[in-house]
Amino acid sequence: MGEKITISGRITNENGVLMVFSKIHEKLGFPTLVSPDVRGFDISSIRYRKKEVTVEFEYLSSNFILHQHHLSLDPNKDYVVVCWADDCGLKTLLKKDFGIELFEVIQLSEYAECIDEAVGTEEQVEPIYAILSYNPKDSGGLDFSNWAFSHCFRINSPPGHPKFSNDHLPPGSRILFSHKSYIIGGFTVVRYEVIEKPATAREWKLYKTLTDYPCSLFTVEIDEYQREFYRGHIFYSDFFVSTIRVKMSDVGITKKMPQGGKLNITKEEYLRIIGR
Repeated sequence: MGEKITISGRITNENGVLMVFSKIHEKLGFPTLVSPDVRGFDISSIRYRKKEVTVEFEYLSSNFILHQHHLSLDPNKDYVVVCWADDCGLKTLLKKDFGIELFEVIQLSEYAECIDEAVGTEEQVEPIYAILSYNPKDSGGLDFSNWAFSHCFRINSPPGHPKFSNDHLPPGSRILFSHKSYIIGGFTVVRYEVIEKPATAREWKLYKTLTDYPCSLFTVEIDEYQREFYRGHIFYSDFFVSTIRVKMSDVGITKKMPQGGKLNITKEEYLRIIGR
């Protein structure tokens, strides 16, 4: 649809999704707007690409399941979920776990760009650069390259000793991974979520549903999550695997990896490592 529209500030909730949708609905394939419904789905009937569909707006696509909308679907209707970020691969997830076919999921972040003008807040908005230690034993014995087929990476971030300062990892941060002193790849942070350990059987079931493949790399049984629960969840894009073996010391990174498995680096060091 051409260049992205520019939004001042950050989209952080469903109201922001509605605002962006109202600006670009025609380009998305909705020729007209209709008033939202008071009950049920947000829009029970609207024309979309020569078809009548039902629309639900969510900030994150995973909220569609969290709000239990999948339990209220009419098999005779076509449903479109409009969200800011499709954080769980909703269409695939619903078909795999519930046998439900969605007509479409529209991710508005593909059509709009946010310019963050937050000034004077305590929350860090500048991206950070860091190297995390990757141990295949902690990832089901999987080689790092397997994470190209996912978009959520869980990390251990205890409440008293968070992996990142103030349990916050700004969008756009660049994360590299090392194994045996070699850089093996990395990705760009889309969002970082800290999720506290579920307390009830229902919360555990919901957590498993939202983090199973393809959101996370593999399906883990609830008892495995309970034995070793990781609070940190990095949603990422721009995944890459190093095509050549890059030893950290060869690019000037002489600092040893701390016990926590995270080493902060500068932007210049990051660019030097990836060869730019």
